[in-house]
Amino acid sequence: MRLDRRSLIAAAAALPWIGGAARAEMDTAALAALADPARPDTVMGVGMIARDGGGATVLDQAHGSGLRTIDAGLQTFAFTLDTPMRIASITKLVAMTALMTLVEAGRLSLDDDAGDLAGFPLRHPAHPDIRITPAMLASHTSALRNGPSYPVPLGHGLLEAFTPGGRHFDDGGWFAPASEPPGFFTYADVNFAVLAQIAERVSGERFDRFLKRTALDPLGLDSGLNWSGVSDPVRARASAACRLIDGIWAPQVDAEVPPAPAIRVTTSPEAPDLTADDYRPGENGFVFSPQGGLRASVRDLDRLARSYAGHDGVPPVVSRETLDRMSTPLWTRDLAGSNGHTDRGLLQSYGLSVHIPTGRDGDAFFGPDSPDWCGHFGQAYGMQSGLFWNRRDGRTLAYMIPGTPREPEGLSGARSAASPWEEIIFDAARAAWTDRG
Repeated sequence: MRLDRRSLIAAAAALPWIGGAARAEMDTAALAALADPARPDTVMGVGMIARDGGGATVLDQAHGSGLRTIDAGLQTFAFTLDTPMRIASITKLVAMTALMTLVEAGRLSLDDDAGDLAGFPLRHPAHPDIRITPAMLASHTSALRNGPSYPVPLGHGLLEAFTPGGRHFDDGGWFAPASEPPGFFTYADVNFAVLAQIAERVSGERFDRFLKRTALDPLGLDSGLNWSGVSDPVRARASAACRLIDGIWAPQVDAEVPPAPAIRVTTSPEAPDLTADDYRPGENGFVFSPQGGLRASVRDLDRLARSYAGHDGVPPVVSRETLDRMSTPLWTRDLAGSNGHTDRGLLQSYGLSVHIPTGRDGDAFFGPDSPDWCGHFGQAYGMQSGLFWNRRDGRTLAYMIPGTPREPEGLSGARSAASPWEEIIFDAARAAWTDRG
């Protein structure tokens, strides 16, 4: 019989006397098969760590390959729990955690006018009387959208995207249609460029350094935005994010990683030689990619998840009260589905950069107790990642897939709006938790 997830789970269901340990073994085998290059429709690699509420490991595995330039040529290597790469939108959760240190210190209110804080007027042209706040930005209810000039490059100001006549105004393309006013949910990266600019103007620090100091260093993480502050030994373990193109894994970002202390930035064609050293804090929140540019490993994500869950021995970055505030819904899909775009039901409730499953069809990733979980997905350049913790009992899950055989966007699994490959990860973790009782 072919060793795939469907056959393994079908076999378990056909044997009602089989114990929890055997079921867990089958799900673990399906996890390994997920990155078996001899099988069709498999991912490039996969790594995951699942822990129980006390912080004990119940499952930690890595399979498959990463890809990077070695000795002037692209080479595959074993993907491990210590392989760093661009983790995509989990960055938003970490960025918001850093920003909340300013809130805790009384230096920033999430209910203030975001434009006043960012240094330029910020109003939806069709709804000028509605004040856009940092809380709206963090919960993707600001009515901002990624414009055609996304991302605004180094050397240009973010205000040029929101000022009529600015070279990046794009005929108002950074704003939602008038029928989707502030309060309507649509996920958009630009929200975090504005938040990063606010953090820079309040703190006086470049955002990469601010995030490193407040959210990463306290946890002892050798990670950073666009490789900022990351050591050479860690950079040497990096993998590119990959897509499968014509049967070949093709790197999309980070095939080559610059030596420390170099930092990746997006420059404009007229000034390609600008570097991070040319940037002045408070000019352009896009520069250090607060929306997705954090480089980290599965083990790094695991440590972040343990901090959010409050595990002993892992220092909290912000207070438990702040985490409760972050994971309190600011938007939830109404039953008619008329107050936001949910991406096929993947996103149905959202706090301060925290994804909060409702347990409805589409977002019941963890089964019946899905509403007890919160965290964030990451997806970009063919890779996928996830960081979640259970608010009731403290269980955690962190995972990363460096490359997928098909584009994950718009692709749902058998029982949820998560991708088919992520469902195998969720099921392996659930089986491991059940096996441990």
